[in-house]
Amino acid sequence: MTTRVNVLSRWLVAPLRWAALLSLLVSVGVFFAGAGAAEAAPACGVLSTGAAPQATAAVRSACGLIGTPYSWGGGHGSQPGPTYGLCDPANGAPNDCNVRGLDCSGMVRYAYDLAVGDDVINGTTRTQWPTSRAVARYYRADGTAPLLPGDLVYFGNTASTIHHVAMYLGQGWIVEAPYSGGYVQVAALSSHGDYYGAIRLYGPGSTTPPPTTPPSNSGQYWVDTLANAPVYGSPTSTTSTGTLYQGTNYVYCKAWGREVSNGSAFNHWWLKTDPDSGPGGQWVSAFYLSRWGNDTAKDNNGTTIPD
Repeated sequence: MTTRVNVLSRWLVAPLRWAALLSLLVSVGVFFAGAGAAEAAPACGVLSTGAAPQATAAVRSACGLIGTPYSWGGGHGSQPGPTYGLCDPANGAPNDCNVRGLDCSGMVRYAYDLAVGDDVINGTTRTQWPTSRAVARYYRADGTAPLLPGDLVYFGNTASTIHHVAMYLGQGWIVEAPYSGGYVQVAALSSHGDYYGAIRLYGPGSTTPPPTTPPSNSGQYWVDTLANAPVYGSPTSTTSTGTLYQGTNYVYCKAWGREVSNGSAFNHWWLKTDPDSGPGGQWVSAFYLSRWGNDTAKDNNGTTIPD
């Protein structure tokens, strides 16, 4: 009798065990199906159109840094590029002085230097954000629709609490140096809940020119230049330090200097600007202004550029 009961018990229990196992497998399947539903990060690259060539080159440079170790304070040497960071447990970086790599601002600095051959965005996140080199600036209220590849996106609740920067790829994705122990990676912009705003360092590669009127109190005056123009360290220098590309550019002020001429055209005024290649704060001859004649230095609205 006992044997028959045990056999009957096993016969009744076995299906229950199989049912439990099947339920577990279904649950596991549902779990992994849910995990697969999350959008996978795309390959790093330029994911939308319209950006300036310098900006798309910066995206490609940043993508070439994928896998570089994060190091808090890394990338802030006298020249752009990976360096040993700082050991600071208070900032979550207890071992970063032993890690050669890049932090977030060091990464975007290095990417742009590789792309344009110039250290155009040095500094930490909070000193990068207000840079005068920005040709466009967007805030949280503007949303992300205006963003183009190569734009630098900043995170923090206020300007004084900005703590992170990444480079926009397009379609809601960024490339970033994330945190100590991490590596340069692609991530969703939405993975950070405190997007503050973005800056653009080079005008878009479309036919739409930058605004002809600068922001109030910006100290910038928009001018059209008729050709790629050499820039110099002073209005009297004869050694070129870089190039200002043809198109709509901003200048700050003017100074009298050596004459630049061609045939009957000439100009003695020089305009302080930030060129497309070479160091910032250089001088370009007003000879290259496309709207004005000899010894004239006015912006696109006809306003005389101040001395």
